[in-house]
Amino acid sequence: MKVPPAESKPTASSLRELREERGLDQTLQNLLKALTLNLELRARYRVFEFEATQDGHPEVADLFHRLRVTEAEQIAELMHGLHERMVGVDLPGLTGTSD
Repeated sequence: MKVPPAESKPTASSLRELREERGLDQTLQNLLKALTLNLELRARYRVFEFEATQDGHPEVADLFHRLRVTEAEQIAELMHGLHERMVGVDLPGLTGTSD
């Protein structure tokens, strides 16, 4: 008779999973949420830029391009802030795993 392997809780593998973990303070949750929203918005701007070009509106396509570049800068700043905030955070302790 085989004994099933011991179940372990998987490590949070996405921003959404990490953001939803219990035990994170509000500031860290806000950084993660802002990063998630900015990443989603940047991806949408790329689509909007393409569609505006296809529809024959180069000035609007350029607007979406500029917004996407600005969004990338904001994402870089959020990543830096998240990195700074994560110093000293015990992720295995938050997710219930150990090395």
